[in-house]
Amino acid sequence: MKTFSRALAFAFITWALAASAQAQEFPTRTVRLIVPFPPAGATDIAARLVAGHLTKLWSQTVIVENRTGASGMIGTELAARAAPDGHTILMGTFATNVMAHLLQSNVPYARDAFAPVTLLTSIPNILMVNGGAPARDLRELVAYAKANPGKLRYSSGGVGLTGHLGIALFAEAAGLDLIHVPYRGSDPMSKAFAAGEVEMALALVPPAIGIVKNTPGVRAIAIASDTRSPRFPDTPTFAELGYSKVKVYTINGLMAPAKTPQAIIDKIRLDAIDALKNPEISAKLDQLGLDVVGSTAAEFSKILAEEYDRWAPLVRANNITSQ
Repeated sequence: MKTFSRALAFAFITWALAASAQAQEFPTRTVRLIVPFPPAGATDIAARLVAGHLTKLWSQTVIVENRTGASGMIGTELAARAAPDGHTILMGTFATNVMAHLLQSNVPYARDAFAPVTLLTSIPNILMVNGGAPARDLRELVAYAKANPGKLRYSSGGVGLTGHLGIALFAEAAGLDLIHVPYRGSDPMSKAFAAGEVEMALALVPPAIGIVKNTPGVRAIAIASDTRSPRFPDTPTFAELGYSKVKVYTINGLMAPAKTPQAIIDKIRLDAIDALKNPEISAKLDQLGLDVVGSTAAEFSKILAEEYDRWAPLVRANNITSQ
């Protein structure tokens, strides 16, 4: 038994030393950072800022690859199938790594196909109304909606996205009958709301800044976050107004294929967090309206699990499926 224990201990030490050496050598070639959405969006810009910093730290090029399609699942599947050596990493999101598994039955990658590395940014959603909704604040909106069931319409960028789910969660909490009008993407959704085709919209803070600023009659009346946003300091949170469960974020974080050595995951995480601490990068992320996080791998994993469990009852109760 002592001989076996010694052999086991020796094997563990050998493995640990090998893993440490592998992490010290990493990366040995170009690293791909797959973004499963088109260029120029907040997710893509955040990825490129971090990739540029990692390139300098590692003396190896970190290339951002935009692999779009199937609501982000094409690029995510590509990353899931990559070798677990750290040379292919993914910009994981709420849509691809949480909601996809709730809304679709044919997701081509498992929930455990990735090892979370670090949550980079979080972006809250904010509720806006236009002149078609005769309400100055959330209290008046609720009163009007209850007096006029089935009259108020809200837009979203598609079924199952945060703009849809967030208002569905609010409607359930407040006991409202609202009409969902899905559009094909956030841009047509925003344009439809600004044009008055619908009366309400729940949008991410970055595009909401421009909508509120440039569209007469549009008001931001509640933000779906834990605290008020510095971009909308006068807009209360849903929790302040009595709806503590209405919290709606989209998240962007680095993920690696499952079975990537822990030492490599730790290196990527520490260096990515170093990027977030860079004043120039953090300032650019702030200008985009993104809240910088920089979590541990365990914290990111917990957030993903909690978000899945939080949204699952609403999705199932309302039979929401992706179209």
